[in-house]
Amino acid sequence: MLNITDNEPKKIIKVESTKAYKLTSVPIFFNYLSKVMWTVLVLFLVILFVPWTQNVEGYGQVTAFRPEQRPQTIQSPIPGTIRQWFVREGDTVNAGDTLVFITEVKDEYFDPNLVENLTSELQAKEAALISYQDKAKALAEQIKALKESQEIKLQQALLKVQADSNEYEAAQMQFKFSEIQFKRTDTLYQEGVKSRFDWERSNQAFQDATAKLTAARNKYLQSKADLLGIRADFAEKISKAESDRQSAISDFFATTAEVAKLRSKINSINVRRNFYYVTAPQRGMVTRMTRAGIGENIKEGEPIMEIMPLQYQIAVEVFIRPVDLPLMHLGEKGRIEFDGWPAIVFSGWPSITPSELLEVKSLPSTMCLAKTVCIAF
Repeated sequence: MLNITDNEPKKIIKVESTKAYKLTSVPIFFNYLSKVMWTVLVLFLVILFVPWTQNVEGYGQVTAFRPEQRPQTIQSPIPGTIRQWFVREGDTVNAGDTLVFITEVKDEYFDPNLVENLTSELQAKEAALISYQDKAKALAEQIKALKESQEIKLQQALLKVQADSNEYEAAQMQFKFSEIQFKRTDTLYQEGVKSRFDWERSNQAFQDATAKLTAARNKYLQSKADLLGIRADFAEKISKAESDRQSAISDFFATTAEVAKLRSKINSINVRRNFYYVTAPQRGMVTRMTRAGIGENIKEGEPIMEIMPLQYQIAVEVFIRPVDLPLMHLGEKGRIEFDGWPAIVFSGWPSITPSELLEVKSLPSTMCLAKTVCIAF
């Protein structure tokens, strides 16, 4: 069919309004969706080649890397009363400078001549030590002399016992002989062979032998008793001397302990007097006075003031989650973003983030629940 007219059909007929067009045409929403999807695909391909870095976030604070460079609290080593201040807040002090002067509050240290009095007592105790030592030596010599005297006395007593024993045996033999003679004479007297005079003389001899036997036996028993008495007497004397010697030795050791306590107390008082003037442990600045006034009592170990060291190395103490700890290693670089820093942060692209690039100096133990990483400036 020839197109011989100037009127175009699409100008006369609206194709978009036809039912066939609506059934066969693609909605404009899908055109926009396809564009968006192609755009996302291109962005994803671009992101694959971007140098992203895995990072760990944490929060912390700025501190000193070494403990001795952190703010320090000055405490009172002894209880006392503040008498004079030598610094004020903002002053710079050197190591050894006097900060405050305190006085005693315990009555046992009020005596100004306490050290001299204790020294005199110590000298008396030391003199007593020498006395106890000499007494122990004298008693030891006495015990030695008693033992030697005991040996001599015992030997003499043994000799006397031996002599009395021999005399007793001789008296026994004489008694037996006299007894036999008397019995024979008595028999002969009864038979009329011996006279009355012979019988009386024999009887007299028998009585004398009996008396000598009794005397010899008593003498022998007395000698044995004297021997036992000498042993008991010397044993008592030696025991008493040993007891006195042990008492002297015990007093010596007890006095030695007292001397040691006195020396320790004198040394403690001398050291304690050095604590009356509280000095600065290092160079720094007095930042805060925790106590004020004159005549105010302070306890032992109570804070007096705070000093900030002037020489320090700043570090950042960052707390991270335990699960992120394997990502941290010594020597790795970390970026610190301070509070209020005007920056747009790209956590996965740190090279374009305007922050401080620091190095990890220390890591915590893996057994800790709260992990702390120190990053030094």
